Amino acid sequence: MAETAPSTDIRCFFERDPALSLFRRAFVESVGTGLLAIAMVGSGLAVSTFAKAQPLAASLTIAIAIAGSLVGLIVALGKVSGGHYNPLISFAQWLGGERKGDCTIGYVIAQIIGGFVGALVAGQMFGSPFRTVSPEFPSFGMLLSELVASAGLMTIVLGCARSSRWDTGPFAVGSWLVAAILATPSTSYANPAVTLAAAFASGPVALAPITAIAFVAAQVMGMAVAIGINRMAFGSTSEPAGNAALAGSSQEKLT
Repeated sequence: MAETAPSTDIRCFFERDPALSLFRRAFVESVGTGLLAIAMVGSGLAVSTFAKAQPLAASLTIAIAIAGSLVGLIVALGKVSGGHYNPLISFAQWLGGERKGDCTIGYVIAQIIGGFVGALVAGQMFGSPFRTVSPEFPSFGMLLSELVASAGLMTIVLGCARSSRWDTGPFAVGSWLVAAILATPSTSYANPAVTLAAAFASGPVALAPITAIAFVAAQVMGMAVAIGINRMAFGSTSEPAGNAALAGSSQEKLT
């Protein structure tokens, strides 16, 4: 059987047409991350108002709000940009040779801007202005929590991109987030864009700037762990050409 070289233009499991302008795709990433930040900050403000005396119910509400919003945003807009809404995903794809540098930079900038705007909008909706959080460097346990949460999230994201059931990826991601938010003491930010946005947020999800920066460093380490796990599991950090076809791409395939 003849064999053609696989295309190097590998893309995320939900992204259909990387030929779309970078502006359009980055715009979607910004909007999606902004709405995700609104869900995170808004749910925190809502439970602090209506369920303050019920911590378990409050945590579950926030978990469902964040996970549900992310699943919906990936399904609704992922066709355009890949539905990352998280710099870890964009950066991991660049490291794996799946995304160009200019696209990665555009995505990350858009995600950070979207998260920042979303946090401010949520605060304004609830009439809760930005509040200063006491600066305190997080404990080892909290940093380990973010590393584990991010490693788990990225293992699922990268694994689903290479799975024969790639279309279940958004639901797998949402399921992990619910579990991680409830099971980790840091409540699983696992996303540098919304973590930095939390430094400008109000309510129970707000973070001190030094905490946000430390969390981001732990999240990047978690991403590295996930890349190692997926390399061991699948033999490569790049999506096999055969699986790329499952994403509805027009790449060349082995024949």
